[in-house]
Amino acid sequence: MSPVKFLKEVKEELDRVTWPSKEEVVEATIGVVIFCAFVAVYFWALDLIFSKALELIIAK
Repeated sequence: MSPVKFLKEVKEELDRVTWPSKEEVVEATIGVVIFCAFVAVYFWALDLIFSKALELIIAK
């Protein structure tokens, strides 16, 4: 396949893509940030619980 043909096919594919609106991108980004924060807090809490449990086990 020649580079020219390849680039022509790439352009044709990109013309068929349905691009999200700015509002959709902003909403999705906010959702991802909130989800990541929730997961971070969840793992922080688990780490805290397991650390305290391990401290109690080692202290005995």
